[in-house]
Amino acid sequence: MQRIQTTDKERMKQLYYTGVTEEKLQYVYEYRNILFDLVEPVVNELYDDIKRVEVLRELIQQHSTFERLKETQRRYLRECFEATIDDSYIQKRYTIGQVHSRIGLSLSWYLATYTRYADILYKYISQVLPEQATTILLTIQAIFSFDMQLTLEAYKASEVDKAAHPLRWELERLRQMNGFTKTDLKHLEQFSGYISFCIDSIIDQFDHAFTYRLGSEPYYSFIAKDKYLVYIRNFLLQFFQEKVYEDLESYFLIIRDWSRLIIERGYPESLFHIAAESVCEALKKVFLTKEYLHDRHIVQYIHSFERFSKFTLAIMSEIIRPYLFLRDFDFLDIYAYEISTIDFGRLTWIDDKMRRLLRTLGIHEENPIGRRCYELLHNRTVPCSGCPILEQTDEPLLVTLRNDQGTSYYKIRSLPQTKIFELSRALLVIQDVTKESKVMFDTLERLLQLAEYRDDDTKNHVHRIGRLSGMLARLAGCDEQFVSQIEIAAKFHDIGKVGIPDYILNKPGKLTKEEWESMKTHVLIGHQILANLDLPVIQMAANIARTHHEWWNGEGYPNGLKEEDIPLEGRIVAIVDVFDALLSKRIYKDAFPPEKVKEILLDGRGKQFDPKLIDLFLAMWNEFLIARERLQ
Repeated sequence: MQRIQTTDKERMKQLYYTGVTEEKLQYVYEYRNILFDLVEPVVNELYDDIKRVEVLRELIQQHSTFERLKETQRRYLRECFEATIDDSYIQKRYTIGQVHSRIGLSLSWYLATYTRYADILYKYISQVLPEQATTILLTIQAIFSFDMQLTLEAYKASEVDKAAHPLRWELERLRQMNGFTKTDLKHLEQFSGYISFCIDSIIDQFDHAFTYRLGSEPYYSFIAKDKYLVYIRNFLLQFFQEKVYEDLESYFLIIRDWSRLIIERGYPESLFHIAAESVCEALKKVFLTKEYLHDRHIVQYIHSFERFSKFTLAIMSEIIRPYLFLRDFDFLDIYAYEISTIDFGRLTWIDDKMRRLLRTLGIHEENPIGRRCYELLHNRTVPCSGCPILEQTDEPLLVTLRNDQGTSYYKIRSLPQTKIFELSRALLVIQDVTKESKVMFDTLERLLQLAEYRDDDTKNHVHRIGRLSGMLARLAGCDEQFVSQIEIAAKFHDIGKVGIPDYILNKPGKLTKEEWESMKTHVLIGHQILANLDLPVIQMAANIARTHHEWWNGEGYPNGLKEEDIPLEGRIVAIVDVFDALLSKRIYKDAFPPEKVKEILLDGRGKQFDPKLIDLFLAMWNEFLIARERLQ
């Protein structure tokens, strides 16, 4: 018996393209009796997941019940395992797609459910048919792909259009908000021939109206009026002859180019309002005359054009508003740049202050437009972890930028824009952290120096700890932002020793119980010193100060934290701190030989130290020894 029984040639093509074949369906059919037993647990797990999604739960409760839908899903899964595709099967799938579209189930949720479905199926099939699981699942996924095509066809054209063309959808929403209707679009089409036919008269009237509105104001002296009149004439002809107004996405590109003249070249926004008003006045003077009074639709056409002009200016306003904010508040210590979200991270615009900042950072490119922001600013080849655009968060990303004068800390955040522009661009601002933070950071650096020089044997210890911690963090797979921060933060691990008396800190012999309890307080003192500075790198330093003496098995101090309750940065520094301390000569001991240190670290695996981290560290033992030697 054939498993594909449809008579529709187009459906046969779809089945072929999605990978559904007679052989694959026959293979699934042979195991159908075993697969039928999986229907109940698979459907139950799928709907347990669906219940956790509040939006879906509420939608189901409005239009059906979970039990009814589960029964429908059981029938569907049995049909998949029966592995027969006929016209009845196709019509059922199409009808279900229509129902889901009508009740307002988001297409993205619907498609995502298929992905989850496949994960659950594989889990259960691999338990009962481990050898056949992959082949069966590939066939089921091919059936799912075919079904998804039927669903896409069934969904309302607007839903599909919204998923495929978000810019068009957003422009349509703005069009409706501004009262520019589909009837107005029809009027523009009917009016287009009139405009082309009377273009010379329209331009003459536009010239008078435009000149009158500009007056003798030197503010607009940059305009070469003759060239501008030629531009307006060509624009009106081409715009109406080629019916650009019917393709809002194309028109949006034109509006965006106009907006660039305001954003980048400083054209006054009022110029575009004057031009729009002048065109509307010119149309009225040309067409609201005795010659055209016999056509009762002319007034409607002109009103439609006026609404279209207002719609155009509204989109421009949406685009340029955040840029005008930056221009009006130029006194703020912020620098702005814009990146493409379609071609992610590509710089599409920077302001003059940002250009000056780049020069300060030693970046002297004549035209940085087109470069990736993460390449230009941060010397990265991949986007920054925590980027407010990628993470879609309002939280600022703190970054470190270096120049000849040293290190500066900047916060990068996304500047709120309208949805229409966020579809293709993101505007970011970069702001130097407050001077107060810099002063506090400088104070911490001096405290660190004090801690070093009070204990002469450990003078270079803190700098080695920073570099070695960065090496281990990178070995553990941490991103470069984490590596960069821990290299700075780890240096402060023992800053709390500034609060420990000299007679304890530099005692040549063994500490008494009371002295040892006093020494242990350096972790809490260090945390208190660091915790109040709102910089991520110092917050990490505070965590390290507090936790680098915690033990993996919970026997460390001060809080007896255990395993992964200890922050990763604390577990990393715990290893390199002991490594470097044992290899160093101290007032109370000689340096240990490397093999003895290696033995001690291995003995601490799973007790004092994170076993995975210690394995990584010991795997690169020679590299860490060489690096430490270089840092002496």
